[in-house]
Amino acid sequence: MSSLRLTVLGSGTSMGVPTLGCHCAVCESTDPHDQRTRPSVLLSYNGRNVVIDTTPDFRFQAMRARIDRLDAVIFTHGHADHIMGLDDVRPYNMKQRAVIPIYAAEDTLRTLRRQFAYIFDEAPPGSTLPLIELRAIDGPFEVAGLKIVPIPAMHGTQPVLGFRIGNAAYLTDFSTVPENSKALLQGLDDFILDALRYVPHPTHSNVEQSLALVKELKPKRSWFTHICHDLGHEEANRKLPDNVRLAYDGLQFEVTLAPFTVAHSAGEWASRFRDKRKATAITIGNFDGVHLGHQQILNGVAGKAQAGDLMSAVLTFYPHPARVLRPEAAPPLIETLDQRLAAIEQLGIDAVFVMQFDHAVASLSPDEFVKQFLVDAMHAKIILIGANFRFGHRQSGDAELLTKLGKNWGFEVEIVPPVIEGGVVVSSTTIRNAIREGHVEEARRMLGRTFALTGQITTGTGQGRKLVVPTLNLSTDQELLPGNGVYATEAVVQDKLYRAATNVGVRPTFDGSRTTIESYLFDFDETLTSGDLEIRFWQRLRNERKFAGPAELREQVMKDIDSIKRFFAAQK
Repeated sequence: MSSLRLTVLGSGTSMGVPTLGCHCAVCESTDPHDQRTRPSVLLSYNGRNVVIDTTPDFRFQAMRARIDRLDAVIFTHGHADHIMGLDDVRPYNMKQRAVIPIYAAEDTLRTLRRQFAYIFDEAPPGSTLPLIELRAIDGPFEVAGLKIVPIPAMHGTQPVLGFRIGNAAYLTDFSTVPENSKALLQGLDDFILDALRYVPHPTHSNVEQSLALVKELKPKRSWFTHICHDLGHEEANRKLPDNVRLAYDGLQFEVTLAPFTVAHSAGEWASRFRDKRKATAITIGNFDGVHLGHQQILNGVAGKAQAGDLMSAVLTFYPHPARVLRPEAAPPLIETLDQRLAAIEQLGIDAVFVMQFDHAVASLSPDEFVKQFLVDAMHAKIILIGANFRFGHRQSGDAELLTKLGKNWGFEVEIVPPVIEGGVVVSSTTIRNAIREGHVEEARRMLGRTFALTGQITTGTGQGRKLVVPTLNLSTDQELLPGNGVYATEAVVQDKLYRAATNVGVRPTFDGSRTTIESYLFDFDETLTSGDLEIRFWQRLRNERKFAGPAELREQVMKDIDSIKRFFAAQK
């Protein structure tokens, strides 16, 4: 098991404690626990820092906590006491020379665009603006190596988000928690939650209501936050149950993170979980691309696991069954196995069984497959599948048969409907076709993220650097490449993100014949000949074509760069 350190940066209300103009006993208290800045927490993991909410006190909080780097910001909602310190990310931009991703629900992103319009407008000459990238939260996500599960709640009539990270959860500024969200809050070690005061409030949970929620969810420890000056630290703690305490600025504790486990055989699975053979919530499939349809199923598995104290698991196949049974018709895969596993891990799944698919597995009857792998090996309690799911010899098993077998072996089966995007059922086949044709923006909508190529930097001929613009060349093992052309992309190199222009093709101006992937990174001046490189494809600009010579090509490349900069400016 690994752990992260959680620090409470602020535990007070929107007005803080002491409150301006107030001379009550708590506001004039000399107990440092009664000095409460606006509510925020810091997650520190493997040398990286993520802040939940940048309050108006963020600069002071960051200095007090000695936050020397910032890797991401997550927002619970768009109220002023949670967002108005956003401008103070600028020093981290300058120190790290990197854009900082911002995660929030879509309505909060709209508020950020409105409240901080100057960030998203064209910068005046000589000005310094926060360099941020807005990313919408629409399900579990990964940031700085942490799996984050959003917890929807209501703040009066306004939807807000709390977050679960490992065995801890943070839920400030709420009045009610839906039943579906309570299912995501089972099995907690530490629960930080809103408890404004003793007297009821229309948009906040009070002490009595929060104690009732704690009693229902049964976390090991609970910490009340967003505390007003009605609650003195020492006096309130004397009245609370032993496992409930007021949080305070500077509170720190370690959060346990369950490791992501990959097994490659039934024997390895049994060995990995010998001491904790929990029953599982499971899904089965190839999951090439881990697209929106897959994500809907995987999110369901994670939710069922948390609600039922189960382990969330995936049974997938390698190689793709078509490679074994119909190699001449096997499709080029969207992702490598490592990319597929990384995407599954980011969705909060605990473990994956990567089954070596061969003719012996293909020959198993549906009954044999279920008994050997789902029941005996993985202890399935509930299985989520798509409506078109097939399994067993000659694909003779279907959802109806699996449901019948579940009644015999003691597991439930739930059929998850397909996801429709733009009037089209999201599928790996549809995404492959879009990528082949260069329609990477369509692929992005169906994947729920940009299509990416990963691999190693390799040396090219050097002609581009000398005659046009310097580029990094990507060598990749991925089977599926975008159609030839010029693309607006992002490049990740040395753990930093850069906007880029990427050409996929044969370099006809230089009479090339081999497909290459070359990227010109904006604001990048290093000369690299090796190392990891990831290219994320956002939009196709034009076809690749032959120019009269390097000068004409360079002129077009400059136009492409301007177009790409305008494209990304419009995405803010």
